[in-house]
Amino acid sequence: MVMNRKLQEGDVIEGQITGIQPYGIFVKLTHNCSGLVHATELDRFENANTNRFFKVGQPLKVKILKIKPGGEKAILRINRTAKERQKIGASNFETTSGFVALKKQMATWVAIAKENADL
Repeated sequence: MVMNRKLQEGDVIEGQITGIQPYGIFVKLTHNCSGLVHATELDRFENANTNRFFKVGQPLKVKILKIKPGGEKAILRINRTAKERQKIGASNFETTSGFVALKKQMATWVAIAKENADL
């Protein structure tokens, strides 16, 4: 969490999750500024079960999209790399009821498909 720095739109900083609601995640950025990552900014899997992916007290790297007049409230987006976004989508299918087995077989199936495509 940033302590004594004036935040600006476009800044990427680490905050701390202070609340989780169906409409979004509240994040404390500084001692006098907090923000909301709206549910529409979340990945569809995260949005379906927010409490599975986020916990109160968890650090979260966010990008400031807009700072409201007065500087105490901000609209945020989670800041992720493309690799992190891809991992979220893949990890949601890893369940004990079958998708893990599919994941283990995928490389073999792809290799077989490539061999057959060359015929």
